[in-house]
Parts: sequence; structure tokens; C-alpha cells
Amino acid sequence: MRKRGGRDKASGLVLACALWLWAAPAWAWPTTAFLSRYWHRPLPVGGRLPPHWPAAQLALSARACGQCHIRQYREWRRSRHALAMGPGVVGQLMAAGRGRWAFIRGCLFCHAPAGRQNREVRAALMGAALGPMARQGVTCADCHVRAYRRFGPPLESYLAAGRIVHDGFTPSKDFTRSRFCISCHQFHGNGARLHGALLENVYGEWRRSRYARVGVTCQTCHMPKGRHDFYGIHNPRFVRKALTIRLRVEPQKAKRDLVARLSIMNSGVGHDFPTYTTPEVVATIWQDCARHICPGTARRLVIGRRISLDLERQYFDTRLKPGQARQLSYDVARAAHATALEARMIVSPDAAYVRFFRAYLARYRLTPKERAAIKRALARDEDSRYVLWQTKRPLSRATQPDSPSPTSPDR
Repeated sequence: MRKRGGRDKASGLVLACALWLWAAPAWAWPTTAFLSRYWHRPLPVGGRLPPHWPAAQLALSARACGQCHIRQYREWRRSRHALAMGPGVVGQLMAAGRGRWAFIRGCLFCHAPAGRQNREVRAALMGAALGPMARQGVTCADCHVRAYRRFGPPLESYLAAGRIVHDGFTPSKDFTRSRFCISCHQFHGNGARLHGALLENVYGEWRRSRYARVGVTCQTCHMPKGRHDFYGIHNPRFVRKALTIRLRVEPQKAKRDLVARLSIMNSGVGHDFPTYTTPEVVATIWQDCARHICPGTARRLVIGRRISLDLERQYFDTRLKPGQARQLSYDVARAAHATALEARMIVSPDAAYVRFFRAYLARYRLTPKERAAIKRALARDEDSRYVLWQTKRPLSRATQPDSPSPTSPDR
């Protein structure tokens, strides 16, 4: 990997990536002795082979687990955990090269945390193909296996039925608690901050909310009934259920401005919405002129936390805390040919990564393989954008102004 020009601007981008991917050790927050040992990196999922175990139980790939845990495997395959070692991450790791193993290890801390996965990435940096377990990202073994022993939440009905495999099963209630997730979803107290706020503070936000007080955990929402889809900001139905959105349009009098108010409340998210610096939500109100935006009539509200790629500046933080609402007020003269007032909310789950990958492609001279990987990641992240909510309110023809309206551009 070579930089363009004489000045090394790339280091800031690499640092930004590293800090976005880095998370806190589990013991940075109130935890248990079990979790402190359990999340020690790199995760020792393998080790000395247990005697007399069949090959199916020795295999640690998600596909092997899916032979028996069919539903969980199918759900996991569609999840973001399965994409943790996608082309964007792999492309950056390969571009960083062997000389930056400390940086790479920081990324693998959460994106491929098992010791076996670390070794496969090291081999790939030496020229080998990336191993199958590393390609799977955050896989079954990362959360459920240590030294071939299986761990998970208490499953009394499962155990009572006598379904004991893997030479036994170790249950722990920590699997059902929010602190199980902080190892990868929470910066420690001394982590990177801007304007006094940690760049990743999911557990901290949740702990200060009413959800923590009433016992609604991460698993309650993101793993309902033990599902392994891990739904979040990328799932429109999941997000829509967590927000209360209302548009109020004031009655219009002849030749007066159109007045409306769009209210967006975080009514069902147990942390800030959105919690990370990655997503952005854009709410827009505009007047419709023959399926085009009437010029000068659009008003927008951006909900999110945008920071610079070098992590040195915060441009804004308009996220919604649990129970908080934000409003987009609209007071605009009616355009001559306006036929409707429209409102829409668009979610870009990977907005920061889109900016990051575009800058990465522009600033680096990459090998064809590295460039192809980053381009695939950019295309995937651009495609993650979706319309969360929209409505259209027809306007009365009787109150249209007499002045003509110029041709407007497409939305």
C-alpha cells in the first residue's frame, strides 16, 4: 500500500478505522469473574483435543454447528455478526500489511476474536488465502466455545430432556445480561471521546436509561426468544417499531405559508438513537410539484453523530436519548404548482463507512485486489440505505397561488 503524494494523509484514516473497530476489555465495566476470564483475547476456542470426540463435535465452524443448531445457524448467516470480516475490513487489513500487526490485532479483537482466527489472518498476511474460520467473522465459537467446552444461557428444558452433547454443557446467566455484550460494544472509561462523550457508549447509555432499571437487556431486543438475527439499525421493521413518528399539518388559509411539524421520538430504543457514529437518519419535508421537489421548499433534519475521519472534530450530535423527541418545523410559502406536502425519513446505517471508504480509495494507491475489496464494501454500504417512513398529504387546489413555478429538478 502506498500513499498518494508526498504527505502521509492515510495514517489518520487508519487510526479512525482502528478506533471505530476497537472496543473495551470486558472488565472495564462492572462485570463478573466468569466474564473477565471468558472474554480474554485472543479467545481460546480450541486447544488440546478431547479424547474420543467425533469429528463433528471437534469442528468449530458455524457450518458445523448448523448441522444440529439449524435455526440458529440460518439466523446467524443473515446477521451483521456474520459480516464482521467483510471485504471492507479484510481489504484494510491486507493493505496494512504484516508490519502493523498491533493495529490488525486491535481490529480482530472484535471482528475475528478467536486465536485460531488470528492465526489465519497472520497466514493471509504472509500470502496464504484467508482461512475459513476468519472469513466467518463473529461466529458461534466466539461466543459459545472455550477450549472445546460449550457455554450458553441456562436451558433447563434442554437439559431436562437429556440432550447432552459436547461432553457436557456449562450454563451461565451472564449470557442473558447486557454486560455480556460490552466486550465489543462499549469503550472503556479512558477510551476515545469528543465533547466529553465516548465514541462508543452503548452500555453506558443503556445503563442510564429506564430500560436498565426495569430489566430490559440487550438480549431482550436484539435476541428475542434466543434468536440469533441480532437485528439493529440495518433492519427497517426493527427500527420502525422503536420510533414514534407523527406529522402534523396546520390548516392552510388562502395564500399563506404551509406550516407543519414532524415529531420523531425514541420510544423503544434502550440507548441513544442511533448509538454509534456510523449511522445517520435524515428527515425531510417538501412540497411536491409534478413528482419533483418544488424549488426552495425542502427542509431537513439530520439525526446522528458525525465526526471527522481523523476523530479530531465533532460536527454535530443530534441523537435521541431514550424517551427524547426531536422536531422538524416547517413554515414555507406554498409553491405555485404544489399539489402535496410530503415527508420522508431515510436511514443510512453505514453513512460514516461510506465517507471513509470513498476517502480511502481516493488517498491510497492500492493493489488491484485491495481496491476491489474496498469497492465491494463501499457498494454494500451504499446499498444499505433505506426509506424508513414516508407520507403524502394532498393540498387543496383552491388555495394555490397565482404565480408560476419554474421547472424543478428531480428529488
